[in-house]
Amino acid sequence: MRTLALLLLIALSISCDKNEDEIASDNYEVTTAGTSVDCGLLLIDFKESDLHRIEKITNSNGLRYEAYNLNKQDFSEEGQVLTVRLRKTLDSEFFACTTLGIGYPWVTVLEAELK
Repeated sequence: MRTLALLLLIALSISCDKNEDEIASDNYEVTTAGTSVDCGLLLIDFKESDLHRIEKITNSNGLRYEAYNLNKQDFSEEGQVLTVRLRKTLDSEFFACTTLGIGYPWVTVLEAELK
């Protein structure tokens, strides 16, 4: 019984260790598209040429995403072109939205700068 408990604790400690650098993606050039009515997050549009790369990260096939962790004070103006480094949003980062507007898939922004 102790062996089973020990193995379970080891498995949990290994599986919970998430290093952002290991799950981070390449850089993308995106354009801001305003604020989502549904979740209040900034919306970003990817280039069509990046569709296959972003699909691999998000398992979603759209070009518009809700950008979790993108600074609203710096990047709220619609039409700004940004270079971002991002990753798939973790389950622990999601929060409840109003469901009043169109829902878009999420990505988590790790770094962003104006192009």
